[in-house]
Amino acid sequence: MAFHLGCLRALDDLGILERIGVLSTISGGSVVGALYAYTPHLSFTEFESFLRIELRRGFHRRIALELAKPKNLVVCAASFLASKVDEVGRLINWQTGLRRYRSRTDMFRYVLERDLFQGLSMSSPRRSELQVVIGACELRTGAAFRFGNKRSGDWRHGELVPGDVSVALAVAASAAYPIFLPALDQSLVFRKNEQERKERVLLTDGGVYDNLGMQVIEPGRDPRVSLHTFPCEYLIVCNAGQGQESGEALPTSFPTRVRRALGIIHRRVQDSAMHRLHELKEAGRIRGFALPYLGQQDESLPWKPGTLVPRAEVVNYPTNFALMREEWIEKLSGRGEQLTRVLVSTYLSELLD
Repeated sequence: MAFHLGCLRALDDLGILERIGVLSTISGGSVVGALYAYTPHLSFTEFESFLRIELRRGFHRRIALELAKPKNLVVCAASFLASKVDEVGRLINWQTGLRRYRSRTDMFRYVLERDLFQGLSMSSPRRSELQVVIGACELRTGAAFRFGNKRSGDWRHGELVPGDVSVALAVAASAAYPIFLPALDQSLVFRKNEQERKERVLLTDGGVYDNLGMQVIEPGRDPRVSLHTFPCEYLIVCNAGQGQESGEALPTSFPTRVRRALGIIHRRVQDSAMHRLHELKEAGRIRGFALPYLGQQDESLPWKPGTLVPRAEVVNYPTNFALMREEWIEKLSGRGEQLTRVLVSTYLSELLD
């Protein structure tokens, strides 16, 4: 989130941020992107101050305190047991109808609703009438599930009815990293082929499906199939991925093996998406792009600012919603700002005229 803050700060200073028409966000970037988009009453400086406060507070403690409330604790425990009974029932071909209707991710949603997005829905007023898409992944079908300010849903289930949902729900679903947070278990009504049906969906981190949130802003998407199509001429893709592994880790236990395997999958998806950017540019389907990338190898930059925050200093910072000290906010946001300035001025110079 701090890296994305730096990217936004550079774009604001360069006079580009207010000209952006579509904001597509994924995972932790959804917290930053939604907070920026849905606070049109704040100047950029005020927005940055707000976000810095939230980064310093972190979300771990607030989620734990929400879970510790007696009512929430009892409901979450009952919900967890219900999900386990349902799992056993399905093993013996007995449909219980039970589901995990409350979890830690719902506590995260409550915190977001209370502290960041109180009373806000996806159709609420946005900066410069931005088109906003917040990406999640639906685990039952393996499809992308996207929340938009005009419509929400996925191609398998159809369009959500009603289409307007809370920003906190969309962000919590998008940022529910599978290792730490359970999927949001929701029973929702969809419309497809002029028919309405209630479906159970399991919503998890959007990075599982589209790790950079690029697909909705690529040209050539068929509006008859895709709920969200925004053919953009210029793409600025902020990637907070860590890039190449050092090779020092030893993932031998079950949790570390699963975590490392998921990380490798995420990185491969990112690599494919980044390669896709070059293909789009070479084919003339977009006019240009910039890719500020946390894991960027410093020696590959077209030029280096004299105060560049080195990759080695920040690349291993954990992504876990814990509180951040000010020095880390400065380092991570500083690198995001520096890389964005370098890459936009080099590859999108026409936007600065």
